[in-house]
Amino acid sequence: MITRILAPVDGCERSEAVLPYVEELSNRLNAHVTLLHVFPPSLHLQRDAHVHYIETLAAQLRDRLRHAGVEAIGVALEGTPNREIADFAARDDISLIAASPHSQSSEGHWSIGRTADKVIRETSKPVLLVGARDQTLVAGAELMSRVLVPLDGSRASREVLPHVEAILQRDWGEGTSAVWLVHVIPADHYAAGPVIAKRVPYSKAEADELRGQASRYLEEVAAMLRARGRRVETRVATGDAANMIMGTATEVGANLIAMTTHGYSGFSRLFLGSVAERVLHNAAVPLLLVKPLRY
Repeated sequence: MITRILAPVDGCERSEAVLPYVEELSNRLNAHVTLLHVFPPSLHLQRDAHVHYIETLAAQLRDRLRHAGVEAIGVALEGTPNREIADFAARDDISLIAASPHSQSSEGHWSIGRTADKVIRETSKPVLLVGARDQTLVAGAELMSRVLVPLDGSRASREVLPHVEAILQRDWGEGTSAVWLVHVIPADHYAAGPVIAKRVPYSKAEADELRGQASRYLEEVAAMLRARGRRVETRVATGDAANMIMGTATEVGANLIAMTTHGYSGFSRLFLGSVAERVLHNAAVPLLLVKPLRY
């Protein structure tokens, strides 16, 4: 499923925080890698320097890859970053875009932090986002081996699961890999009032029923994954969706959160400006975002 990885970098160290994850995925899945450096047309006269940067970075990565025949190339393009990234991903049959969102550099060059939202909106490809803070997870630790997957009960939210299984397909030997499925129940809901609807807390009976439904749903999904040899745990949480997702990730020691950008019910109804954006900006671990087929 993941055979070609596109990793945009902008020349600063923070954008390169994604490279250990790209290297790990390439080694794990025999996936080819393209490092993409987009620079503005105003810097056309420095094109040779941009080409040298990305080709050098690709050569360094290529030396660290373990499988013969796996490509790691560097490409430098002039243009608008989000458009070039999305177009390249579609044109080159990319399976995954992996990037490190961060703030604009002091030199004023493009940085992924300014365009990550646009790339996610414009591409149909899965996107792995690794913050510079996540570099602290790299040394001496398995990467992307303990995955938290928020599910809202919709078919759309489950479309992330094949990607999670692809990432975990390597033989982990002692069984250190695991998947946690989590469903978040809101503490309250809208109820019709005399004039307008208002939010009211669930009664204990209502909350117990919702928790029971969520537990049965998660166990059904978990059973399918367990049948394929995965270690899977389930969690049902109540409260604010983004906070519960991040809190559960910390509680179970997850080193990747994987979720779809949209759902049809519950917390996943919206993406940017909602739960996934809050998780992206505040989670202490990388985030894999998968856009459902109909979006």
